[in-house]
Amino acid sequence: MFDLKAFLDLVDPSQNIIVAFSGGGDSSALLHFCHELSLEEHLRASLSAIHVNHSLNKNSDLWEDHCRKFCKDRNIPFQSYVVNINIKKSGLESAARNARYNIFKKTLQKNDQLLMAHHADDVAETVLYRLFRGTGIDGLQGPVKKRALGEGVIIRPWLDYTKAELSEYLSDHNIDFVHDDTNFEDNQDRNFIRNEVLKTTFNRWPNASKQIQKTADLVFRHKHVHDFLIEKQFGENIKGSKLQRKFLLDLDEETCSEIIRFWIKANNFAMPNKKIIGEILKAFIFSNPSPKTQVNWSRADNDQKSAFLTFSNGDLILNDK
Repeated sequence: MFDLKAFLDLVDPSQNIIVAFSGGGDSSALLHFCHELSLEEHLRASLSAIHVNHSLNKNSDLWEDHCRKFCKDRNIPFQSYVVNINIKKSGLESAARNARYNIFKKTLQKNDQLLMAHHADDVAETVLYRLFRGTGIDGLQGPVKKRALGEGVIIRPWLDYTKAELSEYLSDHNIDFVHDDTNFEDNQDRNFIRNEVLKTTFNRWPNASKQIQKTADLVFRHKHVHDFLIEKQFGENIKGSKLQRKFLLDLDEETCSEIIRFWIKANNFAMPNKKIIGEILKAFIFSNPSPKTQVNWSRADNDQKSAFLTFSNGDLILNDK
């Protein structure tokens, strides 16, 4: 069902593999698949699983026990972590994700590969969620197949497959998994998109998730070329936390905006929205800025660092809040 060559083109079989294992259907299918590959000696390094217990559901400990037994029955090394979620500074979903990824980042050692079972339906859900909230080109890329995290990498090998295909694999192999009833509660935005918007969409266009995934992948490829060309043409002018105003004044407005976005992203700060970019242009480009000039921005979910821009000695300066 799953393309072995495509999997091994993305995943290095000679490096350790850690599967992010919630106990749900998607991650159970992925861990089972990797275990089968390991038994067949397609994977030559260590295979293990990591579970994060968010302590948010009355069944959280039962799910952790299920995951532990699932791995014990297959002789898969298993590690679990319990985290306490602080939702005061961000929403529940974001806080849980941040806690989970902090664990992953601390756990991964050099060249470790963390495999996650995200699929095409997840991509469709993410892209729609970002569209409804308002997003730029970066947001339309959806989850990427491979990216660095700490000393290792995150890999999502099944983004080209649908939820239905993963469910078929679970059924064919009689794989037991946990069911999270909160996934069917529409009070969370993502659940509403998954249970209402996408369900209606799939009834009309059954291949919609794969089509959205293809579009997201195309956006990713175009964005990669876009960033490469900016770096090639302007790279010497956009290094570090300072950006010369004189350099920006020589650019047309749209190019200037793109350079500012690229510069902010390169410094690992939250990306400002269109309104904030307009404020930056007005304050620092279309007016004569002073040392008192300042523009602030942040992300509501705190997934990226907040920042503010100031001006000194002819330079725009990025500052961490």
